[in-house]
Amino acid sequence: MKAFYAEEQKRHDPKAFLSSGAPQPNPEKPERVERLLAGARSAGLTIARPKDYGLGPIAAVHTPEYLDFLEHIFVRWQRIEGASAEVIPNIHPIVRNGSYPASAVGQAGYHMADTACPISAETWNSALWSAWSAVELPKP
Repeated sequence: MKAFYAEEQKRHDPKAFLSSGAPQPNPEKPERVERLLAGARSAGLTIARPKDYGLGPIAAVHTPEYLDFLEHIFVRWQRIEGASAEVIPNIHPIVRNGSYPASAVGQAGYHMADTACPISAETWNSALWSAWSAVELPKP
């Protein structure tokens, strides 16, 4: 049996998240990947690199707005004077059935459910490879 993994997946390395309003070290560390890979290998799995499937499979399950947000939000966020090093929302809409926010801050709150998974410069590419790993999952 195979497990699918690309080194690019480790590049998502958030530095902090907010807990009770205070920055804390983020538990989502690249080292976790090494532990998972070691477990997969010890279970006899072969680790294979997924193929680049483009946006087709991803667009089949995510909205165009969300994909555009993920791809561009980090650069947009960095243009905000005084913004944090990573995208961490500080507002969240009560409902998401109204108009789509135009600002980077509004979109961060719209798309990100909480502050636990900041977006960095590497998140988009890392997420792509993670999604392509899921496309490779064996069919039952």
